[in-house]
Amino acid sequence: MTRQVGTARGDMTRGGRRAPAPTRHRPATGAEAPGGSLTSAPLDQGGLLATQRLLGNRAALWQLQQAPNTSEPMSRQPVPLVPWTGDPVSMANALRNLLLSRELDRIADSLAMLWVRGMVDTLRMLKLDAGAYATIVGSARFKGNTRLMAAHDVVEGRPPTTAGLFTDQAIELRAMHDVPNWPTIIGPHVKNSLQLPNPDQVSDPSIDPVLTSPAYRAALFDAIRRNRTMTGQYLLNTVKARPADNVPGGYKYVGPSHKGDSPSELNVPDPKREEVNKALWKELGVGEGTQASINTWDTAKFSFGPGFAAVGLLGQVMDNLAKAGSEVLVPLRNAGLIFEKGTWYVVDTEAQAVRSGKPALELLSKDVGLIQTFLDTAGDAKMRRQWMDAEWKAMQGAGGAAAVPPEVVENWPVELIVFVAHCVHWGGPTWKEWKSATPPSLFHVVRTQAKHVDRRADDPRILTHLSAGTFLGFSNRLLERTLRTKSKRMGIEANLPDDWKTGFAGAVALPTKTSTPVFHVIEADE
Repeated sequence: MTRQVGTARGDMTRGGRRAPAPTRHRPATGAEAPGGSLTSAPLDQGGLLATQRLLGNRAALWQLQQAPNTSEPMSRQPVPLVPWTGDPVSMANALRNLLLSRELDRIADSLAMLWVRGMVDTLRMLKLDAGAYATIVGSARFKGNTRLMAAHDVVEGRPPTTAGLFTDQAIELRAMHDVPNWPTIIGPHVKNSLQLPNPDQVSDPSIDPVLTSPAYRAALFDAIRRNRTMTGQYLLNTVKARPADNVPGGYKYVGPSHKGDSPSELNVPDPKREEVNKALWKELGVGEGTQASINTWDTAKFSFGPGFAAVGLLGQVMDNLAKAGSEVLVPLRNAGLIFEKGTWYVVDTEAQAVRSGKPALELLSKDVGLIQTFLDTAGDAKMRRQWMDAEWKAMQGAGGAAAVPPEVVENWPVELIVFVAHCVHWGGPTWKEWKSATPPSLFHVVRTQAKHVDRRADDPRILTHLSAGTFLGFSNRLLERTLRTKSKRMGIEANLPDDWKTGFAGAVALPTKTSTPVFHVIEADE
């Protein structure tokens, strides 16, 4: 996958404007210019400081262009800095290209002229190339710049050393560092925020002026917003709303599958159980969608991977990830999403609030950055395995599709087990209710499950097109094959019987076409 990352428009604008490129100057004494400054003539230090105070985080590079210092035996040609390219990925690539000519000073100086947001984001992209990153951050020019070293601290997960920086720079850097801890700072259970100090303690020197600044809270929300822009870019398909089928509409994406991907615990000593496990994973872990799959268009609001809905087993999957200490949760938390004590929490960066429950899922279903953060985790081989292991544990837990009772494994045909397991995964009766050594008829399973799926409001016996299509696709289209071989009526798509309105109590009709009223009919006595 080609990784394309963009920053917020405001950051691009600020990062994109820069002063005329400076030229390099070596003082007559042979010492380095104070602070590693680049200049072809002595700087107007007072003007520079005034400019820095005015511009805040953007490095002030405006300078007085004067005649070369006559103490120089020969003046050097100006070396242009790399201007902000508009996004951290292309900026990082432009700087990496300079490594070929070992222009480490030029790289450091180009980084130093960026707004701190662009600086941190570019360093994060550079870190993807470990060798280039180590060379750049290890250069003397880089180490001699306070802003660069503070940004480096943030990228490495360390509290930034902000001594000597302007307050707004310190606030931005501290907020970016604190993003992983947002649940304890702006989370739903935080009663007294650090941003609202006791007025009697405002003059207390022990209180961190960064944390007590009104700008800190806004910077924290903005840092979370920007993290959502730092994802890979995926071509999400839009599904239009279909009220008649109870389809609210939203996004859909099915990413590539990875041959051989499966949970760690499919293989077991019992051959029949292992056969069932592998068949279930093929049906639900592969057939239901790749791990890099997203649906936000149906009533489940948000489903990830092989059909794990946020209103269903995805919460159990998140709990399993937390118990295992999985790193999958780190990028999700950095993007402003957690699952805690059975509740979803999502940071609303526009409203600067934390949503929970249904409002959280509503926000999640529409936020492209959050959706793409999930897809990023599925694109990482290690994290993808963590997802699969957590999902399989959820499927084996109480109410899970893989929690197949021993007598069912022993006595039922595998394809019927898979069909019922998919019904369990869909929602409705669990394996506890299907527990029996005697296999039920397939039609009985359909009639039972039909009570728990979307049906037409004017006639509950008639399923929606979406529900009918879902049934027909289960277990290698087992229902469709059975309809065509075991029943004259079922084997032929037909209109509803003439006496449908007065009879056929307990029957189920599966519409097969959207353009004409054609149905499969499963009668109550089948």
